[in-house]
Amino acid sequence: MEKTKEEIKEEIEKEIKDSVDDFIGTIKKEPCCEYFSDKTEADWECEKVYKDALYQGYLDACRTIHWSTKAREEGDELLKRKKVWDKKRPNTEENPMREPLTDVAKELCNYFDGDEKFDDKYSGWCKALIDSYKKYLVDEITYGQAQKIINMAFKYLYCICDRCRGGEKYKKKFDKCHMPLDSFSLEWFKRKFKEDDFSNAESYPENYKKLPENLFTKGEKKKLKAESIGSWSSMQRTWEKSCIKEEYPYEFYAHVIKQYCKENSITPLQLDFIVWSKMQKIMAAESFIKTFKDDDKENKEAINSEEQEPYDIPNLKTTLENRLSEIRPLICK
Repeated sequence: MEKTKEEIKEEIEKEIKDSVDDFIGTIKKEPCCEYFSDKTEADWECEKVYKDALYQGYLDACRTIHWSTKAREEGDELLKRKKVWDKKRPNTEENPMREPLTDVAKELCNYFDGDEKFDDKYSGWCKALIDSYKKYLVDEITYGQAQKIINMAFKYLYCICDRCRGGEKYKKKFDKCHMPLDSFSLEWFKRKFKEDDFSNAESYPENYKKLPENLFTKGEKKKLKAESIGSWSSMQRTWEKSCIKEEYPYEFYAHVIKQYCKENSITPLQLDFIVWSKMQKIMAAESFIKTFKDDDKENKEAINSEEQEPYDIPNLKTTLENRLSEIRPLICK
């Protein structure tokens, strides 16, 4: 019997809730972990909660920000102050590494307190974050790094809103939020839309109608080209002729995901909670299976060796591959 729209909607809502709960369970680091104790209440009119979320997002992106080799004089000073702060951990002083996030935290506070539209403010937040880090780094952070910090900040804020008292009235503020782009979400994008035709204008944002032909496959249909899907940390906002790398820009991904979500009654941020966790598991399973495929010859030698226990590697491979075939379709819901 075919499911009704209401039943499908209930299933999606349950999967979102379960995925959010699972993600909250992974938040073990400060500062956001403090919001998930039983009696916590977030002050949405104070900049602290927004700076906490931004800093948590920064921690997710910071491995791609090269402080040790790219810091200006102000950046070196910031790192020195951070070392001193780490030793003392004074309650009266803020972690110095949160300093570059101050201006954007104020902007986010204004967004939650006012009537501004997310799409009208988003690129400005990314630009403001890039400008903030210019004071500290020789090479400015990329748009890809900025989107990761800001989009992850909204993901953490969504969780805080979901769990903390007083957050209910801010739920609508997340309806237009973007999916954070990283290696897992980009891999999902590649697999999900690999057969789509990007020939028509609806494939692109209204203010950016066309991308170069060479970013897509040649043929009757313009399909995604794997080589054009670059690293999230080097991503640019839009395509320009001066682009060093021939890769899809951020606005292309954001628009395609937005259109997909419209058709599936889910927001891009809610979709991320589901997609990210599943892709992480799928890619880990695939990587695990690949180690056996790559080492087939060595494994057979190990099985026949009198010095090593004859593990049933071929049978284990079959078991894992069967399990993976069950997992993979989940991302196509």
